[in-house]
Amino acid sequence: MKIIIVLLSLMLFALPVELHSQTAKPDKIKTTDKTLVSVPVTVSDREGRYISGLKKEDFSLYEDGVKQNIAFFATYDEPVNIALLLDTSGSTDEVLEEIKDAAKDFIELLNPNDKCLVATFDSQVKILNPFTSNHRTLKKSLDKIKSAEIGGTMVYRAVEQVTQNSFAGVSGRKVIILLTDGKDFGSAVTKEELLGQLEESDVLIYTVFYKTGADTNKPVIAKEEPQSKKPRKKKKGYSITITRPVHVPTKEEEEEIALREKNEETEAIDTLKKLSDTTAGRFYLSDTPKLGEVFKKVAGELREQYRLGYHSKDAANDQAVHDIIVKVNRSDAVVRFRGTFRAKQL
Repeated sequence: MKIIIVLLSLMLFALPVELHSQTAKPDKIKTTDKTLVSVPVTVSDREGRYISGLKKEDFSLYEDGVKQNIAFFATYDEPVNIALLLDTSGSTDEVLEEIKDAAKDFIELLNPNDKCLVATFDSQVKILNPFTSNHRTLKKSLDKIKSAEIGGTMVYRAVEQVTQNSFAGVSGRKVIILLTDGKDFGSAVTKEELLGQLEESDVLIYTVFYKTGADTNKPVIAKEEPQSKKPRKKKKGYSITITRPVHVPTKEEEEEIALREKNEETEAIDTLKKLSDTTAGRFYLSDTPKLGEVFKKVAGELREQYRLGYHSKDAANDQAVHDIIVKVNRSDAVVRFRGTFRAKQL
């Protein structure tokens, strides 16, 4: 009799464990598994229309030409963690208010379960608001943003800090939306070092380039101020006030300045494209009045993405860059995904 009671007790204790194992989600990612590679994927047709409703069986994934087992699959219904990274260097002063307004409109496009972080960068990187789904809190943090008075534009450092620190311990889809003129000045990390780090990351980066810069020697129209001493008859109207001694550049100097600015702009655009291409994000070229439209496009694409995951056996013990290819079982499909992966140093 005692033996029967003991056996019944053991069966009762084991029952909840068995039921729990049956109800566990099959595609749940273990955050401690360092070999699982996350691959964000966007699928569209030849006309650029997103293709939704695909299943795990519709995808094939290869590492270095070897087909991999897709261990994780998530649709665009998965919540998104978004870091809004805004350039507040002195060159953005004239367009900053438009940037803030567009960012507020973007926050309204987020789903209730999405979380957003707001950060700025100039001569330093500031996290104004950690990840939250509270739209009101996020908008208040945007209201506090001001252009920097000290020189410096640490674009690379800002991306590095948010990728490595702010997203540490965050699971699910991770996205950076970077708004900047792309001209880095002051970062300790180089462009090549940053791109190498992004190969180890599963963060998508959407870069938005907008042109900044103005002629600092331009005359300023100002109202004539009354004199404090020896009052004299004041003429009505306006006068031209020169804010600093003006050197009138020669034609050769103007051409040299224009060429230098063009080269800097070309290099900045190329860098932003590489940040997006490395992470399977997208690059946008925009003027500030159209930033609202760009934000809508980004929000729309985030709703049409898939996320695949596989366990990389070969990459777990080395630092080599491994090629990734994702295919979809549709003849009209255009697939965008991260093309490389490099394991973190264990």
